[in-house]
Amino acid sequence: MDSELLKGFYLNDAWVEPLKGDVRLRDRSTHLPPKAMEVLLCLASQPCKLVTREALLQRVWGEGQGSAEALGRAVSDIRHALDDHAENPVFVQTLPRRGYRLIVEPETESRAGGSTNTPAGADALSDYGLLDNLRRRGVIQTALAYLVVGWLVIQVVDILFDQLHVPAWAGTFVTVLVIAGFPIALLLSWFLEFRDGRAVVDPLSPKDARRRQFSRTYLSVIGAFAIASVAVYLYDSNVGLPMPEPPPPDPAPARLDIAPPPVQDNSIAVLPFMNLDGSTETQIFAHGLVDDVITRLSRVPGLLVASRGDAFSLEPNSASERVRKRLRVARYVEGSVQMNGERIRVIVQLIDSDTGFHVLSRRFDRPREDFFDIRDEITELTVANLRVALPPDTRSVFDLASADPSLDVYVLYRRGVEAAREVDNEQALNVALSYYNDALAIDPDYAAAHAGKCSVLVHAYPLTDDASYIEQAETSCARALELNPNLDVVHVALGQLYVATGRYPEAETSYLRALDIDPNSVAALTGIGGVSLLQHKPEKAEASLRRAIGLHPGDWSAYNALGFFFFRSGRYAEAAEQYRYVVALDDRNMVGFRNLGTAYMLGGDFESAAPAFQRAIEIQPDPLAYSNLGLMYYYLGRMDDAIAAHRRAVELAPKDHLAWSNLGDALWIDGQREEARRTFETARTLASSALQVNPNDPGFLMDLAWITAMLDQPAEARRLIERARALAPGDAYVYYYDGLIWLQSGDESAAFEAFSKAVDQGYSRKMLAADPQLRNLRSRPDFKRIAGPVN
Repeated sequence: MDSELLKGFYLNDAWVEPLKGDVRLRDRSTHLPPKAMEVLLCLASQPCKLVTREALLQRVWGEGQGSAEALGRAVSDIRHALDDHAENPVFVQTLPRRGYRLIVEPETESRAGGSTNTPAGADALSDYGLLDNLRRRGVIQTALAYLVVGWLVIQVVDILFDQLHVPAWAGTFVTVLVIAGFPIALLLSWFLEFRDGRAVVDPLSPKDARRRQFSRTYLSVIGAFAIASVAVYLYDSNVGLPMPEPPPPDPAPARLDIAPPPVQDNSIAVLPFMNLDGSTETQIFAHGLVDDVITRLSRVPGLLVASRGDAFSLEPNSASERVRKRLRVARYVEGSVQMNGERIRVIVQLIDSDTGFHVLSRRFDRPREDFFDIRDEITELTVANLRVALPPDTRSVFDLASADPSLDVYVLYRRGVEAAREVDNEQALNVALSYYNDALAIDPDYAAAHAGKCSVLVHAYPLTDDASYIEQAETSCARALELNPNLDVVHVALGQLYVATGRYPEAETSYLRALDIDPNSVAALTGIGGVSLLQHKPEKAEASLRRAIGLHPGDWSAYNALGFFFFRSGRYAEAAEQYRYVVALDDRNMVGFRNLGTAYMLGGDFESAAPAFQRAIEIQPDPLAYSNLGLMYYYLGRMDDAIAAHRRAVELAPKDHLAWSNLGDALWIDGQREEARRTFETARTLASSALQVNPNDPGFLMDLAWITAMLDQPAEARRLIERARALAPGDAYVYYYDGLIWLQSGDESAAFEAFSKAVDQGYSRKMLAADPQLRNLRSRPDFKRIAGPVN
């Protein structure tokens, strides 16, 4: 440990004495426990750098000793002593699930230029170095502020005076005034604090000191302009300012061209094909043809292919100028499909987006059974005409490990794919499941249909709470893997199944195998992001999710997945930003609006959350949207509205344990205790069933822990929440529920400690302050310190 630090050091205006265990501010002195002081010393020895939780535990408590709770308590003590806050840190920054960083450079006595033991802020100029004095007295801030304001004044004067035809000497006067005022502003900033014959720094708290610096800066800039105005006027009256030379006659107007993002020559899009006869079957063929061509083109090395989401944001037969502006591609494929009995007619065109000229135009008029041959020819012709823009070693695209089924089976399979894309509700998923089953009834060896069925069953399970869906999914995925282990959609579906059943390492392996087959699989990348988050690998999760967005910037699901990552990490503002991208790409996206409202709500912005929830419900009466809307009313104290919204959620999703639990909370706060208890009993039954399918889901565990606590079983609630905390030690929610459960058992001290950790991990102070379960604590000083002032 640095011996200089042990003698004492400054953190801004706080004086820290490690050997005495004291931290002194302007108005008070606080004693730090030994372990907390050791943690502060470890952070001070590596200022402005991340110090991991593991390193702190090993250095302070020793190998194998200590705990995350003890470390969290020590950091909380440090923040209390320094009057610091986790949400807006001045001294100690929390990096969720990684560690902590001291964001202030410690200053020892030797560097400060003296050996006094008084706190920072002694009044003699010699107590500080010149640079430190300039910073503390706001001279540097004043210099920067003056340069910015002066530049703006000159620019505004230059524009306005020219438009108002003000004489040229006026512009010169203002320019000289601004230049002359600069040294005056610096002097004023320094000597505004000159009292009793010497320069001093007021003994203020850090917050008050920053306010005083702002006032000094403001007065110095305004005063400098005033004094400089008088000085320049007197100079001009007695000596005269130099007059600018007249401009040359009729100058050519300057142009400022802002270039749009470049269009790369190796980029292409496939627009939706027109359905000329308007039949449902033709639409299935048209969408299937576009999807297959996009998939095959995306396998060509060096070719950049716009995502399906981007391409389908444009209408068929869009103007080339609009295509180039919206998708930023050099070429695009468009076409039409028409069915006439047993024959199919496809017209395809490859167009240069810059000129609008046709690079390729081809018509296929063949029997319906030649659909797959037409698809392959379109792909081959497109690649052949793009060879000049591709790397010389571009190989053939037809190394896809898939066998084309009969056309009847393909149509049913495509109907299943389209149905599964619609909305995330039980009815739509059952429709998709029926199409997959019909396809497999004709061709039981079609691996893609088995994989699609597996994926639908996994997504349907949370909506039905029927464990047989998971058993059927396992059978379908196993059959798909047996039939074609080289198909990427098979491994994506298998990864989804493993996540749903808590087998996270196996899920990661499956997603990686899908990426080996198709390196551009957005589903595999988002899957890796999700499972990495569950395995406490936040850096890997974020990198994978951002890579998915980079591959397909028009695919809303990638933005949604990244938003969920930020949401689970307590980064609600960043989550809301991603969800805004989702609804910008698709203004009919119920999931995007629902998630956007939830992110706003958890960030404490109820005013923005309400219209987002209402918009989601307008698009689709979704149980989760109703449930989240009920939670918002719950936190606003509008219990009648909250109960009504939660009852609607339960009606739409009677097997959702969380919907029942949320309804129980609102009934309990409203005083309807008997109905609340019956509601919690139902919620416990459903949550226990879900936990049998996935015993490693920390969300199920913490939900069940709270439900159990509300049913007066504190020992079982404690066992469940501790298990959830072991599985998700960095989750803000687990500490929030831990605090609620401690409160239910009467241990307020442990509850406050848990709530403090929840806030450290990113839980919203506004949500904590508004929580009806905690309304009896709002006047308590300890609670105010954690949650902030309560309105």
